[in-house]
Amino acid sequence: MIVADWNDVASSKAKQKADEALPISTGDFEELCRLVEERDVSGIFAGVSGFNLNQARRLCEKYDMPFYFTEDQWRAVNTKGGFRELCIKFGVPCPRTYYIGDSVADIPWEDLRFPVVTKPVDGSSSSGVFICKDPEQLEKRATEDIGLSPTGSIIVEEFVEGDEFTAHYTIHKGKATLSCVDNRYPVAIHQGDVTTIPVGRIFPSLFLDDYIRQVDEAMTRLCEGIGLTEGVLFIQGLFDGERFAIFEAGLRSAGEAPYRFLDKVNGVNYLHLLVDHALGVEVDYDPGAEDPYLGGKCCGVVSFVARGGVVGAIEGLEDAVARTKSVIEYESRYPVGSTVPDGDTLHQLMIRFVMICDSRDQMARDIEYLNGHVNAFDSNGNDMVVKMDPRRVYGIE
Repeated sequence: MIVADWNDVASSKAKQKADEALPISTGDFEELCRLVEERDVSGIFAGVSGFNLNQARRLCEKYDMPFYFTEDQWRAVNTKGGFRELCIKFGVPCPRTYYIGDSVADIPWEDLRFPVVTKPVDGSSSSGVFICKDPEQLEKRATEDIGLSPTGSIIVEEFVEGDEFTAHYTIHKGKATLSCVDNRYPVAIHQGDVTTIPVGRIFPSLFLDDYIRQVDEAMTRLCEGIGLTEGVLFIQGLFDGERFAIFEAGLRSAGEAPYRFLDKVNGVNYLHLLVDHALGVEVDYDPGAEDPYLGGKCCGVVSFVARGGVVGAIEGLEDAVARTKSVIEYESRYPVGSTVPDGDTLHQLMIRFVMICDSRDQMARDIEYLNGHVNAFDSNGNDMVVKMDPRRVYGIE
């Protein structure tokens, strides 16, 4: 296995496991082509980065290798405007769409019911998502979003309140199966109408039954209707106790990578499916093994969300992980001496624990233990992380 990117080996787990690690930027398409030709590469794949996935797709198209999506499929799902059109076509519940376009002047101001949400149609990592309470705020934020969008376009939509969630679908031989649904527990780093950041994602969702009754059939039609043979697709949405509103999707795994515990709990792993497909070998995947209820287990991706600043110390991490048997993996993204940006995006995720518990009670206990035994301080000795309140696993805010 050859891994190519601009990261050094010390900061790249993929390169540490590779047979060969090369310092080739994924943005250097000509050099990547040279690598494919010189090394007789038999398959190409990338992780969750949209840019890297599309570079891999371009290479596969150039060298007639299999890849799980086309450019048109990617645009249809990953642009907010394109996905909104798919939701309407296949009957997936979604927020009311007021405007999709590239001009603040063309927003139908007389039709708006505030608050509303504005965001770039092609944004990522929660960048540029703003809740606007009045026309003045919307004009300012929409103008910003046009500048943030690579295509200069925005979407203005109904603001929906409720509990957040993410669902993953695995597609095999053209048929889609629901793999998992979580509850997303947000925190805000700054005051005001800012984008929240997930301090925890707990599976299965507390409203999984409602989701399956109200959304799953339409989402299955959508996944199968875009022409994928093999693949994975995630959606994000809100549930207000009665109504679901799906507002975003990705033709890839979400960054929390739930395949890490799905593999151990259900014995199926959509990442293996994608890699098998990229190598052109028979895909080893049993859709009948999918169980979004996780056989009664409670799984989670629990994070410490960092305020901006220079990391001065991380204390107790390795020892606490060793003592918490439910933690199957963990990530520490910002080493001592590095700088955490002062923002409201997923770049604030500093430490992540991937957990498999026998019950929600165990999940709550283990989160409480990690909270009490792992700490992170900035260079001035101040606590720099927000931790998950363990009571939230029961739906308590």
